[in-house]
Amino acid sequence: MPVGIPRKRTKFLLSSGLANSPTTGWYKMPLGSFYLETSPGHLVKIRDESSDIKAGIRSGKCCRDYLHAGPPYKSGDDFWLSSVELPEPRVQGTGSFNSHDITRTFYGLGTGRVHYHGGFWPLGVWQDTSSIPALVTGESLIPSTAAYELRAYKRLRPKIERASAFVFAAEFRDLPRMLKSTSRTFHEIWRVLGGDSVTKVMRPNRVADNFLNHQFGWVPFVNDLSKFYTTFQDATKIKNQLIHDNNRSVRRRVTLEDQTSKSTLSSGVGMGVEPLGDLVGTLLRTGVQPSWQHVEELHSTVSAVGCFKYYRPEFDETLPDFNSAWTGIQRDLTLYGLRISPSNIYRATPWTWLADWATDFGDNIIAFDDLVLDSVAFQYLYLMRRVQKTQTFLQTLPFWDGTQTMSWPVSLDGKVRRGASTPYGFGLTWNLLTPRQLAILAALKITRP
Repeated sequence: MPVGIPRKRTKFLLSSGLANSPTTGWYKMPLGSFYLETSPGHLVKIRDESSDIKAGIRSGKCCRDYLHAGPPYKSGDDFWLSSVELPEPRVQGTGSFNSHDITRTFYGLGTGRVHYHGGFWPLGVWQDTSSIPALVTGESLIPSTAAYELRAYKRLRPKIERASAFVFAAEFRDLPRMLKSTSRTFHEIWRVLGGDSVTKVMRPNRVADNFLNHQFGWVPFVNDLSKFYTTFQDATKIKNQLIHDNNRSVRRRVTLEDQTSKSTLSSGVGMGVEPLGDLVGTLLRTGVQPSWQHVEELHSTVSAVGCFKYYRPEFDETLPDFNSAWTGIQRDLTLYGLRISPSNIYRATPWTWLADWATDFGDNIIAFDDLVLDSVAFQYLYLMRRVQKTQTFLQTLPFWDGTQTMSWPVSLDGKVRRGASTPYGFGLTWNLLTPRQLAILAALKITRP
């Protein structure tokens, strides 16, 4: 639970590069000018173009955290940061564009090709920025960490058992059935590929049975066999490391997710930018429509950092019977996963894979093992997640001189750091800890902040 003094800080920046604000707060942002080429090289101005822009907030940040006494700062709490950054009111795609062989006639000016010198700005987008403070200080930009809390614990927890010999031995009872199912599948594949002139399709129930046989039969079996072999090869090195880390603070950091995705929020054909009107149409190639898109790129990163302690008496080299034969056997039983424990019994029970497919029940049993058998406790455990969104408005204009695509990005950023409520991970509070749990913490010299 947080123990510091909560605080909230905000920062907002106004638009830059605009003239003095009129009473209404709206500005005329110059875009460019249209000209008429009445004779070769002679341009006469038709009119100036501008866009109404409201002077307001273009970026904002909100930070919520807890203030602790210090320095030195010996503890930390939860942390949230959200920010929004809009594009500054500056035109894009600035250049000189002409109407090719299309001419227009204007009273008092003459007839000729149309020229436009200037740029473009999104039509009606991000003009009123009054909603930014509510967006930044609200909860919508803060990503959730609930789906990663148990994963963080699993990845950071000490791996005392390096093999699953107990479960591996139990899986042998399914070996004949697995071999029978696999041989039957190979036989049906042979028939489908031409071994049988009648049967050309595998029955759906056979396909489903083979999937289950592979996913929950052979894959765990081969993985357990590989772990057993690897542990046997590196047994001395692993034991020495477990002895070294036993009852000592061990720090670890892991990356749980680092993903980027792109999606189209909306799209259409036509002009989504200013200036508008018939004169702009003369600058575009005949028969080719302008188009626009609103796209989003999302980058999500999740990481966790923790410092834990565990204690197993068979790995305590300060005990007088550390070098005894029985203690050596206990180390092997622990290392190879031959202990009779709730998690090993659960994993060796038929059909428990079905419960783990839909729930976290098996993972919670493993966490219970850590507590009861190995006295695992975290001195600190933090989970960090950041979601960065870039929403970009894209306008494609097929000018006679070549197609141009202009873009205006908006950045949305949300960051959260959550600390485990107790040394036993997320989801518990100190008030709910049992006397046994508190005694383990005392033995490991871990105290409440």
